[in-house]
Amino acid sequence: MKAVLVHIKGSRRGKTEVLDKNKVVVGTDPASTLLFDPTMDTAIAPLHAEIEWRECEYILRDLGKGTFVNDEQVEEAALKDGDLIEFGLGGPKLRFRIKLEEGEVCKPFRQMLEESVAVAREQPGGRLNTASAFFKQLIWEAVTQSSFRFRLSTLLVLFLLVGFVLSSFYRSVVFQKEVQKRVTVLETHRTIAERIIKDYTKGVCLILGSYTLGEEEQVPRPITYEYTGTGFVVSKDGRVVTNRHVAEPWWRKGRFGPKDMGFTPKFLEFRAFFPGVMRSFPLQVEKVSEDEDLALVRFDPGGEELPVLELDRGGVAETGEPVVVIGYPAGISGIMARIDKEVVDELVYKRALGFIELALELSNRGLIRPLATQGHITGVTEDKLVFDAQTTIGGSGGPVFDHEGKVIGITYGIFTGFAGSNFALPAKGALSLLTE
Repeated sequence: MKAVLVHIKGSRRGKTEVLDKNKVVVGTDPASTLLFDPTMDTAIAPLHAEIEWRECEYILRDLGKGTFVNDEQVEEAALKDGDLIEFGLGGPKLRFRIKLEEGEVCKPFRQMLEESVAVAREQPGGRLNTASAFFKQLIWEAVTQSSFRFRLSTLLVLFLLVGFVLSSFYRSVVFQKEVQKRVTVLETHRTIAERIIKDYTKGVCLILGSYTLGEEEQVPRPITYEYTGTGFVVSKDGRVVTNRHVAEPWWRKGRFGPKDMGFTPKFLEFRAFFPGVMRSFPLQVEKVSEDEDLALVRFDPGGEELPVLELDRGGVAETGEPVVVIGYPAGISGIMARIDKEVVDELVYKRALGFIELALELSNRGLIRPLATQGHITGVTEDKLVFDAQTTIGGSGGPVFDHEGKVIGITYGIFTGFAGSNFALPAKGALSLLTE
C-alpha cells in the first residue's frame, strides 16, 4: 500500500508527493527528502519531521519544531487516510491520502466542500475574493484528490457548464447586436427620410388642370373639369414625370375615351406649382406611354433652380424595403387642411376664390407644400410595386424613394377602402420615356 501527500498550503501548493520510500524527511535542508522553500515557508525547520513506513502504517514523528495533525500538535502519530498535516504553526499544510490504485485518490465530495470553505475563509478581501478562492480550491480538490471516475464526471459537468455559459453569453451578445442593428437601421431610415424630404421636396410639384370635352359647336354648354396630381423634375431643362391620367385626364386605359365618342378635349389650365416658388409654370405634354400610365411633361424653369430627382437604373426593389413617398394627396383640399384656419376663411369664404385663383394665391404665399409619408414595399411584380405608405387621389404621379434617395416607382393607384396597399409603376418605364 502506498500513500500520497497533497499540498494544500505552502510553497508546494498544488503538488502531490507519492510516498514511495520507507522514510521521508521533511524540511528546508537540502538533504531533506521532501524539500520546502525556506524563503516562503518560514515556519518550517531545516529538519522538521519524518514520515516512516513501519508495521503497515505511516508514522509521522516530529523532530522538535512543532508538527500538527488535524490541528492538534503531536510528537508522533499514525496517519490515517484524510489526515491534515501542518508543519509548524501557520506553515505548509498537506493532506495525507492512502493510494488504493495507481492513478486514483479517493476523497468524499463533502470533505472537498469543507476544505474549500476553510481555504476561502482564510482569504482576505471581500466576497469576490472569497468566492473565487472557494471555487479555485474546489476545482483543485476535485482534480487532484478525487477518483478518476469522479474527475471525468466533474470534467464533463464543467464542460457542459462552460458550454452553457458561453452559449448564453453568445446568445446575449448576438441578441444585443441584433437589437443594436435594428436600432441602427431604424435610425438610418429616419435619417434617410429626413434627408430625402429636405433635399428633394422642392423638386416635387403640384399639377393643377382644368379642361372641357369640346367646343361650343360640339357641346352647347361644355362642362369644366378640374383636378390635381403630382409630378417630379427629372432634368434641368424642365422635364417632369407624372401619370398619363394626370397629363391626359380624359385618358382611360382599356375604355372608350372622349375622342372615341367624338369629343375634342381641351385644356383651360395646365400648371405646375413648386414648394417655395412664388409662381406657377405652364405645362406642355411632351410624351405619353402607350403601355403604362406614365407621361413626360415639360415647363420652362426660367432660371429657377430646382432639384433633379434621380431615377433608379436597374435596381430591383425588394419586399420589406423601406420607402418614402412624396406627393399632394387630396390636392388643394389636402394643402388647405394643413394651413391656418384664418387663411382658409379669408381665401375661401371672404374672397371666394375659385379653383385656379385659390391655387395661385397659395403659391404666392408660399403655402404649396407636399406631404411625405413613410412605409415599406409589401409586394413586387414585373409591372408594379405595392407599398403601404399613405397616399390618396391627388398623389398620382408622385415619386417613391428607396433608402438611397433614388426614385424606384411612380405612384399611380390606390386601393380604395384599404389604406394598406397603394400602387406604383417601376422607374424603368419613366427611363424608357426619357431615352426614347
